[in-house]
Formats: sequence, C-alpha cells, structure tokens
Amino acid sequence: MNNIDLLIINKFWSWFLSIYNDLGENFENERLLHALDKQILSLGDFAWEIGPGINKLNQLVISPGGDLDLLPSTKKIISYAINLPDWEFFYVKPPKQWNLMFEFEDENGILIDIDATEWKYLLLKYDDEMFEIVIQTHDLLKFNEDDQHNASEILLDGILGEEARMMFISNVSVVGEFEERYKTNSSDLIHLYKQLMSLTKGRLK
Repeated sequence: MNNIDLLIINKFWSWFLSIYNDLGENFENERLLHALDKQILSLGDFAWEIGPGINKLNQLVISPGGDLDLLPSTKKIISYAINLPDWEFFYVKPPKQWNLMFEFEDENGILIDIDATEWKYLLLKYDDEMFEIVIQTHDLLKFNEDDQHNASEILLDGILGEEARMMFISNVSVVGEFEERYKTNSSDLIHLYKQLMSLTKGRLK
C-alpha cells in the first residue's frame, strides 16, 4: 500500500520545511509536537519518533508501527523528504547506538527503566525462514503480556532496527529460565544482530 496522494506528501514536507528550525532547537515544544502528530496522522496511521540523529544533528522517523503492510507507504513518504543539512529521515525505526538500557511506558502510563545488559536470548528458526526469539530475563516477568511485548519490541527495534524485526522475527517469548536442552545455545543480546545477519545471509540492512 503506497497509494498516498503525492499532493498530501508534498504538503507535509512543505509544512515541515516551515517549522523544522524551531523544532530542532526544542524537542519538548509541545505545540510543535502536537502539530507534527496531527500532520503525520493526516498521512495515515503511522507511528513517529523525533530526536537527536545518528549521522546528523536531528532525525525524524515515520514508521509503519510494526505493520508490514504500511512499509511501502512510509518508504514513499520518506523518499520525498527534503534535503536538510541537520536532519535525517527514516521510514522505519533504525537500530540504536545504545547500551541496552531503555524505558517503556506500562499499561498504567508509568515509565519503567530497563537494563537488558545481562539478558540472554535464543533463536528458533521456523520452516518459513522466520524466527522466534526467546528472551531470558526476570525483569519483565512481573508485567502482563502486553507490557512484556511492548518492552521486547522496543528492545528488538533498538538492536535490529524495526524493518529487520518485522521481516524476520515472528514471535517473542519471555522466560525466567531456558529449558535445559536450549541453555548451551543461548547467548548475550549483544550478539543478536550478528547472528541474525549470518542466519539470514546478510539480508539485514
């Protein structure tokens, strides 16, 4: 699905051109953030992130929100992005340059700090070339399944990037202890990207 009207896309980028300087100076400008949210929702049901960039000072992500059907649409939107010296734009959430520490909002709206530096994982490959990832941690077991899923998704998007996570990971399980037969095949999360790259023959971007 990439049938978004080009006029609407160009209207969005024209609007962004009119406010990007003010937005880049203050990512906590509630008025501009509300306006940005409204403008992106006019394009479709997309998620978005804004903040410091990877290779440039600032970045804007217009994301399919984990929905592969929306990926062609976000690709189309970003393909028409204007070239700004201090901004980079992404059609999915890119891998983060981080230390496996993050926060997520639980079902009660409370921000929870997570340290995943000592978590371990196991990859199980299905016949359709997709993977299940089993994450070993006691930190998430106190949360309900939705919160476990949301925290795991943030973690995997940060390690792999959203596109790779959507394309290759079909299921995520959280356990306090691996089954005995799997323990020797588990590894630290810092190795996940490299292992999945190898198993998917370099198809990760």
